[in-house]
Amino acid sequence: MNRRMLELVAVPMRAVRRATLWWALGLAALVAVTLSAWPAFKGSSGISQAIDQLPSGVVQAFGLQDFGTPAGFLRANLYDFFVPLLLVVAAVMLVSGQTASEEAAGRLELYLAQPVGRRAVMLGRVIAALVALIVIAVVLLIVQLASDAAVDLRIDTGYVLATILLSALLAALHGSLAVAIAGLRARPSLVLGIGLGVAIAGCVVASLFPLSSVLAPWRHISPWDWAFGGNPLEQATQLWRYAALGVPSIVLTAIGVFSVTKRDIAGA
Repeated sequence: MNRRMLELVAVPMRAVRRATLWWALGLAALVAVTLSAWPAFKGSSGISQAIDQLPSGVVQAFGLQDFGTPAGFLRANLYDFFVPLLLVVAAVMLVSGQTASEEAAGRLELYLAQPVGRRAVMLGRVIAALVALIVIAVVLLIVQLASDAAVDLRIDTGYVLATILLSALLAALHGSLAVAIAGLRARPSLVLGIGLGVAIAGCVVASLFPLSSVLAPWRHISPWDWAFGGNPLEQATQLWRYAALGVPSIVLTAIGVFSVTKRDIAGA
């Protein structure tokens, strides 16, 4: 990576450093506060028995299986919905803020007036958003492992790492969708609406479709099922699940980076 490309990455990274910090601190606080409740649930048979009285479909939809176990506690309180969705929101907002929002405000004119190509500018901003997502995920992992040790929540570290990696890849997939939309049409509302709308729709499909015998087979179209259908907190994750999230992310990012050269730049 030459000096010019490094600058095209460094500038947007400086712009997102505060947002990255707040996202990392927010997710870290969520994990730490949630894990602080584990001693109260640890070995509590009453709660497990109460959950067992619920319809099996409800238990499955809300990830309440084995709630009294370490994996069940983490799944129900953090990794079945909250952490993956918040990472998706972070990724989509970071991408939108550095691409569509910047272009819509006319601030890309300064960069495009320099002897650099549109693809390089777009790619630099995508890399900056990716680095920010990685930083958030690493902070999340560190706080998760530290909190596990502090409250004596015993779970395989490899399973925790796989779950957080899958959550980050799921976020990257929706972030790359935002890149593709921003490359095709730089409208912040469109980028945010499609990026977050697809994420919510995918979550609904993965959570609720299994409740219907007719719809259950269609849950596999959801990226959420690709990520968490293998129950990564309790068993090793198949390699194809990483590929199913990573490969489309690369393709969608390429679409966005190459599409930006095929249209007019707003305000430029």
